[in-house]
Amino acid sequence: MSKSHHVRISANKPSNKLVFKPALLALSGTALAAILAACGGGGSDNATAVNYDSSKPYVVGTTSFDADLPAEPTLPTDAQVCATLEAGDNVSPYAKLLVKRSDGALAFEADPSTAGISLTADPASVNPDQARIQAALNACGAQVDAEVGAKIYAKDADESAKQIAAAVANKNTTGATGEELAKSTYRATKFAVRLVVSKSSAADSFISGPLTLPSGVTLWIDKGVTLFGTRDATAYNMSTTKSASGKYCANTNLWGKAGSSGNCKALINGDNLVNSAVMGEGAIDSRAYSEIVTTDPKYPLMKVDLSCSNTYDAWVKGTVAADNTPCDNGGTFVDSKSKVRNMTWWDLAYLGNMVENGITGVGSQSNFRMMVFNFAKNLTLYKITMNNSANFHMVPSGVDGLTVWGVKVQTPSAAAYANPAGNQNPLYTGIVFYEDNVKNTDAFDPGSASSKTSIALTTGYDLSKQAALTSSAGKISFDGYMKNTVFAYNYISTGDDDIAIKGSNNPSPAGSGLIGVDGDRDARSDRKYGLMIAHNHIYWGHGISIGSETNSGVANMHVYDNSFNGAEEALRIKSDYARGGEVKNIYYDNICARDTQNALLFTTYYSTKAVSGTAKIPNFHDIFLSNMLIEDSSALKFVGYAKDSNGITGPANPLVMTLKNVVAASPEAMSVTSSDANLTISGVNLPLVSDADRRVVVNGTATKAVDASKFIDCSKAYVDFPTLTSKTGW
Repeated sequence: MSKSHHVRISANKPSNKLVFKPALLALSGTALAAILAACGGGGSDNATAVNYDSSKPYVVGTTSFDADLPAEPTLPTDAQVCATLEAGDNVSPYAKLLVKRSDGALAFEADPSTAGISLTADPASVNPDQARIQAALNACGAQVDAEVGAKIYAKDADESAKQIAAAVANKNTTGATGEELAKSTYRATKFAVRLVVSKSSAADSFISGPLTLPSGVTLWIDKGVTLFGTRDATAYNMSTTKSASGKYCANTNLWGKAGSSGNCKALINGDNLVNSAVMGEGAIDSRAYSEIVTTDPKYPLMKVDLSCSNTYDAWVKGTVAADNTPCDNGGTFVDSKSKVRNMTWWDLAYLGNMVENGITGVGSQSNFRMMVFNFAKNLTLYKITMNNSANFHMVPSGVDGLTVWGVKVQTPSAAAYANPAGNQNPLYTGIVFYEDNVKNTDAFDPGSASSKTSIALTTGYDLSKQAALTSSAGKISFDGYMKNTVFAYNYISTGDDDIAIKGSNNPSPAGSGLIGVDGDRDARSDRKYGLMIAHNHIYWGHGISIGSETNSGVANMHVYDNSFNGAEEALRIKSDYARGGEVKNIYYDNICARDTQNALLFTTYYSTKAVSGTAKIPNFHDIFLSNMLIEDSSALKFVGYAKDSNGITGPANPLVMTLKNVVAASPEAMSVTSSDANLTISGVNLPLVSDADRRVVVNGTATKAVDASKFIDCSKAYVDFPTLTSKTGW
């Protein structure tokens, strides 16, 4: 990128906007031409107006093989299966009824509540499969550890010793790399637990509480099978004993403190893993649309009239609070006579975020996430469908070798309109679920972990104690970094971020100057880049994001050949002065976006979150965008950080960005907000102009005389969501 300059003005106007809207451009092309002419643009000969690559245009959404990516994962063979479990093959009286409807939901009869107001549920109905699935995973994990554990420990110890002896400054001990441990030497001959449809009945579904994925084990969910999350709130509690300091699930407020997903176990959990995976052409459905129940009759649940069934204070003591006692779970008052239904997980999310205002800490949902993984070498999601999470779908932290390939995420799916399992309850407010009221249902939130560790592999789970079991054979090192991450060929539609790279934790030693998430760190030889997001189809959601936590920094990320169809955002980098940091060397190429509310959103003022301690000033620079077509009307935001913003002393960090061959099909339909930005443009028809008052410098000239068909083809970029239900993506 050529050296650029910016104008710095001390006036603090980060919110000023330079806006081009159809209403202001009544003459449309004529008015836009006048603006561009004033900037020196105009003319009809694209070849002479701009300098661009006039070779064959890139056809977005059609690539089936990419030599820059690692090899596509594969499903296990039959010979590699430790155990096969059939749907409905258990002692539950409801097991044979575990058959999905055409919309993907379970019929009510398959998962009934035995009490009239659904306060107490039969464990045999709401959680029939957790114990047997976990037992199979445990046995497989122990078998894997017995076969290859010693080899893994020995290799890791050898590499760790070499690294410690070398005493490389500011570098954590990584032990054996994920690339090394991916070799067949470190993989067991049998490593998969397979869930299949029943051979003797129509059963095709499993219902389970939280599962722990052991190291080296693949959970294989076969075609036609759905693993449903239990509706029993108590199954997800982080604390297994009652105390006033415990973490309990299914609330928006716990003893006066805002709720948190950290109060709940995930549906699938895994820590300290090597070569683990969740695969298959089946599905996982958390059923966040379903009425929450409990197997403990005194456990506090919130009702859709905002009353509660009990208080946590009383529950801890083994009693039931009197009617009209103030709730301590986010509700109003205890009402034992209420006949209305219990809330759903999405009810709690909406109440905590939109009503009780989670931003200020007054309320937030204690909802379980679908998958949470901490510290892993080689973690794979392949072909699986993920639906209707109660909170984030997947949160992988500190993973070397994260591969998410051919996965479908659809939230809300058609099953949400049968909630809970057949009674068609809407959101507690009375409105039906739709894409923007299922709050905090991010698809993927990968990031680094907080610190390096040297710990034992997880090889099982003690269901009676709800505690992870680890092998005593040895320990291996995990440096905590997010490295060698690939998202490829996925289809994603969700109620929040689709893919959000989190730069919140930095495992680097303090003062090292190393960035927390760096795509160039220890990049493997089987791929071109260490952080790649390619060939994905994005529907509703907040697109491909970085942030909002960027305090540890994010660098060297490559995003290419992605389409955004009806998304709220397409490309986004977001942070603020409470959690900001450096974001640099981000490359976006060959992007198609249509019907997006905000096709480009780069802002250092994402929220007004209170600063805790020292302010963390965002700094976005060396951001490169090339070959993009924006169809339909959309908003564009380019907002860097102004000096001394909002009373916080801090430097000016203008957004430094290069745009080449970035074109709107209707530039007059673009609404542009810009401030504190240094933009270098070529082959761009967006209405971007310099503005000294807003500290915006545009190097180059916008022009209508640019032909997008010379460099990008979006005619095949947009496809229906590949599912039998909800083809448009939600």
